[in-house]
Amino acid sequence: MKRLVLGILTLSLIFGLNGCSDEEAPIKVNALKYVTNMMGFEQKIPVVKITSLVDSVKITNVIANNGNCKMTAIRQKEFPQTVKYGNVATAGYTANCNLLKVKVLTDQGDWEFTFDNIPEQYVQ
Repeated sequence: MKRLVLGILTLSLIFGLNGCSDEEAPIKVNALKYVTNMMGFEQKIPVVKITSLVDSVKITNVIANNGNCKMTAIRQKEFPQTVKYGNVATAGYTANCNLLKVKVLTDQGDWEFTFDNIPEQYVQ
């Protein structure tokens, strides 16, 4: 009986390790806030830059804060889009959204990224 249990544990450990390997995302994600001053009001517009790390990846959508931050209509029209290695897709969201995480839906799986300190970039 000990051998059977030991054999089952060994097999599950071997197959478990092979089946649980962490896949690397085919994309890299960076976030920033464009800060603008329109008519005396400062607005912070969160933007997500998605860089392809593979020959080609199709990005179907970029969901921010579990859908609580809405992508701007102009940027939403750009998805789905296919991005080649080293090229960037951009997703912009409505002003003053407190961007904490995004889920990027691709033809190679869905990938979630979280953010702590998003740098601000002032634009005129």
